[in-house]
Amino acid sequence: MNQDIKKIMLTLDMDTFALNYAIENKVELIITHHPFLFESIKSIDYNTYDGEIIRSLITNNINLYSLHTSLDKAEKGINHQLAKELGIVGYEVLHEENDGNGGYGGIGTIQAVGILEYAKYVKKALKCSYVKLYCNNESRIIKNVAFCGGSGGEFIDDAVNKEAEVFITGDIKYHQAQSALKNNLCVIDAGHFNTENHFLKNLKVVLDTIEELEIIILDKNTVKEIII
Repeated sequence: MNQDIKKIMLTLDMDTFALNYAIENKVELIITHHPFLFESIKSIDYNTYDGEIIRSLITNNINLYSLHTSLDKAEKGINHQLAKELGIVGYEVLHEENDGNGGYGGIGTIQAVGILEYAKYVKKALKCSYVKLYCNNESRIIKNVAFCGGSGGEFIDDAVNKEAEVFITGDIKYHQAQSALKNNLCVIDAGHFNTENHFLKNLKVVLDTIEELEIIILDKNTVKEIII
């Protein structure tokens, strides 16, 4: 608990590749967005995937800190950076939390543009290999844009209620797409990774203000997709 930190690695997820990369680069702290453990554990088995990572983190004296929902809701967190990438200058919170402690996603405006053209822009801006567009009218002109990094399908109703014309997020399910289309809302599914990994750049800028720290980024998608 008293270890001095001099070198930090930023990455979206924790896996064996990230662990080995940290060891090779003599990292003392790994900061991820997604938690390494989503559920509590009652034992550590070195013969399991997670158990071996825990053992290696401890034996190599590497600390692990995961931000997740605190970064999702932070004023300059996941969605702050996503808005920049999407060309949205000013925006308000899409789904406000009742505790008044920020919220999820955002909604703002862009210069009026065709939905197909904007979908192509999103694909390029977020460096996606592909995006999925759900839309009733491919000739539609859009201006009001809602967005949420990661899996934001649960906030479709918020996007509809705030009169968004398109909602950009990841992991859209079949019936979520149906619900959006019934309410005349276009949806661009740009993937979970591609709507979140850009936060690494913003967090590095913040940490770089501390002169004693060396910050490195591991920009790696742990969920490999093979499009056949």
